[in-house]
Amino acid sequence: MNPPKTPLTKERLKDHLTYSGWKYLVMAAIVIFTWSMVYTQTEYRPPEEKRVDLYIKSSTTNTDTVDAFLLPIWQEAVPDMESVRSVMLMAGNDTGSVMQLSVYIAAGEGDIYILPKEDFKNYASAGAFIPLDTYVADGVIDTEGLDLSAGYVQRQLDYDDNGFVTYEETPILLGIPMDQLYGYVNGMQLDNRGMMMGITIHSNNEENVVKFMNAFIQAGRGENPWPAEEEQKPAE
Repeated sequence: MNPPKTPLTKERLKDHLTYSGWKYLVMAAIVIFTWSMVYTQTEYRPPEEKRVDLYIKSSTTNTDTVDAFLLPIWQEAVPDMESVRSVMLMAGNDTGSVMQLSVYIAAGEGDIYILPKEDFKNYASAGAFIPLDTYVADGVIDTEGLDLSAGYVQRQLDYDDNGFVTYEETPILLGIPMDQLYGYVNGMQLDNRGMMMGITIHSNNEENVVKFMNAFIQAGRGENPWPAEEEQKPAE
């Protein structure tokens, strides 16, 4: 007997991501409150429909370098946006890094996330990213020549009577593998081997974010900069 297919919702995602305990809820509340107070009092922040935020988990680049790379893409692809910016997340799998990523995703921050494959698939499976199948099939996101197989993920549905997670039968394209987008290596100093990118379900600016993602992918095309013996080495 097939388990009931409970629809994925933002509320269920938040419940899932905070299932680890009360400390995550407390941490999220503190981070959100502090972040909100800082921005409310010190800096104008464009509304969600007027900005695109990229959250990147990597130690190989920095905000200034990434934002300089994003600027011409922003001006050409989504000139009506008031802001296109990057936010760097702590790299690694230590407690601080894990909690930071969990808090930002559960709080609904960001439009595009660039994450190591394992992190991406964990959150994609939990329903954190939108399906990209239709956008790719219609050519709105041009992925010609890219191997997308790693971007297909089975999403979690619910728990069975024994407490085990159940999954959708058919994998869905939830992320774009970045390994073959060599232009990011020199363009923004990002070691993108083993990295994935996706659009969060919390984005309230999907049309512009998709348009920007497509342009961002095209800007990432380029010649392979890696020596043959290092090409498959995952980013640290």
